[in-house]
Amino acid sequence: MPAYIFYPRRANGVSLTFVAQAAKNDADAMEMAADIAADHDCVGVFVWEPSSTPEGLDRFVGEVGSLTDESRKSGERGASATA
Repeated sequence: MPAYIFYPRRANGVSLTFVAQAAKNDADAMEMAADIAADHDCVGVFVWEPSSTPEGLDRFVGEVGSLTDESRKSGERGASATA
């Protein structure tokens, strides 16, 4: 199962912690993000899949908001979170 990294974020966009957990797929990871959002005092949770390619670019999976039903998904690759 792929590993995902969940970043609960505050209203100012800062994430003070993260949760690393395996999920079956992106949909399962987004469900886990909703649970994490409910468990933390945050406005949303960013979900990333760490790179498994030589380019070293992590993939943004999506965001789940805890204060609204708003969620966002993206299949785009982002910059690596590891330098």
